[in-house]
Amino acid sequence: MKITHLNALRALEATLRKGSFTTAAKELGVTPAAVGQRIQTLEDYIGRKLFERSPSGATPTAEARKMQPALTLGFATLAGVLDEMQPGTSSNRVSVTMPESFAENWFGLVVSKFAAMHPKADIRLDASNRDYDLSSENFDFAIRYGQPLGDPFEETLLFGDSVQPVCSPEFASRHQLAPSHVMPDLSSIPLIHVLNRTSDPGWVGFDGWGRAFGIDPAHLSQGIRFSKAGSGLQSAIAGEGLVMAGLVESFHALADGRLTMPFGTSRRYETEYQYRLLKHRDAAMSITHAAFVAWLLDRAQQHKRDVAELLERFSD
Repeated sequence: MKITHLNALRALEATLRKGSFTTAAKELGVTPAAVGQRIQTLEDYIGRKLFERSPSGATPTAEARKMQPALTLGFATLAGVLDEMQPGTSSNRVSVTMPESFAENWFGLVVSKFAAMHPKADIRLDASNRDYDLSSENFDFAIRYGQPLGDPFEETLLFGDSVQPVCSPEFASRHQLAPSHVMPDLSSIPLIHVLNRTSDPGWVGFDGWGRAFGIDPAHLSQGIRFSKAGSGLQSAIAGEGLVMAGLVESFHALADGRLTMPFGTSRRYETEYQYRLLKHRDAAMSITHAAFVAWLLDRAQQHKRDVAELLERFSD
């Protein structure tokens, strides 16, 4: 088998996936002009245009777009082959991508148990809110909070979530926040808002939570705003205010007493999305991969039992 113009094909795949010569060039470590020249060489070789060029940029033809899935899968396969050729690494490697807040506030606090059970495992975690494509990017698994994707992915449910106000015990005591049939006036309570959360229609901020439990949202607009959930949680732990947080991301701080649910459990707002473990249907499974999946599913079951006990503790 003879493969010619490999660099040109790589430039084409990167440009189709990234959307422009410039962004493809950054990934490949060359200049945009070099990307354009490689693709021009490929066009000359096959005798047809792959991009329509104009002063405003280059637009891929319909024929070029049809080639993208095969090219992306092909280069992903080659990357996997190179990994397999590295002795003592690929079979033990477990690469997982997951949401940033989940990694910081839940997964990162429990994964050491798996590492202790499997000391030879090469665990690589990516904490990112970008949804990586498991079909083309070099991750074995993804943990995602969102809607099911379906084929070609295998998805396993881990657990659901809820949203509720949490704060430090000292803050609750200082502001006399406690479970009650009648909600207190919160217009003077320091609030902590977290922006840019999730597209989950069941995830609410203070305004949505207020409407759900009969509180005028106009009385819940004060306070500071963070762009990251972890920053909002740390501020609440420090006694700076009341934050609307997911139960999963605040679980460990609630369990060890750094945070409390000042209004009990009856004013939790159940989310619609759930956390799920994903893998590509065609991805190979090593012994270490299988061990990771088994451990994570067992840990998810333990988490659900722990949550039940936690909610019983805070039950109003």
